[in-house]
Amino acid sequence: MEYQTLEKTDTFCLYQTFRQAFSDYQVPVDMPYEAFETNLKRNGYMPGMSVGAFEHGELTGIVLNGVRYWDGEKTIYDLGTGVIPAFRKRGITQKMLSMVQTICQDNGIGRYQLEVIQENMAAVSLYKKQGFQIKRSLNCCVTEKNERKSDESRQWQIVPSRALTPEQWECAKSFWDYSPSWQNSVDSVCAIADSFACILAEISGKLIGYGMINKANGDIVQLAVKPEYRRLGAATDIMRYLQEQTGSPKIKMLNIDERDEALNMFLKQSGFRVFVQQYEMEKKL
Repeated sequence: MEYQTLEKTDTFCLYQTFRQAFSDYQVPVDMPYEAFETNLKRNGYMPGMSVGAFEHGELTGIVLNGVRYWDGEKTIYDLGTGVIPAFRKRGITQKMLSMVQTICQDNGIGRYQLEVIQENMAAVSLYKKQGFQIKRSLNCCVTEKNERKSDESRQWQIVPSRALTPEQWECAKSFWDYSPSWQNSVDSVCAIADSFACILAEISGKLIGYGMINKANGDIVQLAVKPEYRRLGAATDIMRYLQEQTGSPKIKMLNIDERDEALNMFLKQSGFRVFVQQYEMEKKL
């Protein structure tokens, strides 16, 4: 078995290995090739920071990584780690992660971050042995698309927008009780901005709430309302308009901080259910 970085490996080869490695995953991962490509771009994929395991030229295992500054520190993020079923239980994942750590040390990266399904105890145990620690719990929620009534007496205006301006982003961040996960962060959203529809709630031109949804698959990546305007129907209005922006029959919101009582309660009252929980894990390098 040979271990190499992935600069010379084409994206479709990565996709084929990814599909096989996640074919028996707890949550179905059956994305088309175009969505896989978009996901790499969204999360800042860097082939020189990613590792593959090769048997006679066949890619049998992958650690796909993105690199960005996170909380002011150069951070590597695991987009997907997996091994084709026929090659498991041979220590391949440990060897790939060990190589990634060496790459990180050579490139001045101080933090390694990932998410893992809580029920996947084998993976959680593996990462703990590799020195990762649990930072927070994340809820992944889903509901069926449904009709929602608008509050005709609302004091805000609903404004569709292609994207948030830098000034609006700074305002929007002040609405957060907890920071989004890597894949829902501002950098990730801006990396593929055309994939999302954005709905703003404004009063006299001032932003008091907003939401963003993936037009193709119905994933809401961000949704927040200024604290003094909560429980007045603004989030419900935003949610109604977001659903109109996608053809997906299901609406999802992934990786919501479990401590975010306001958002989790709103989603529950809006008919969402938690279908999986993840740990955000981190390792200082």
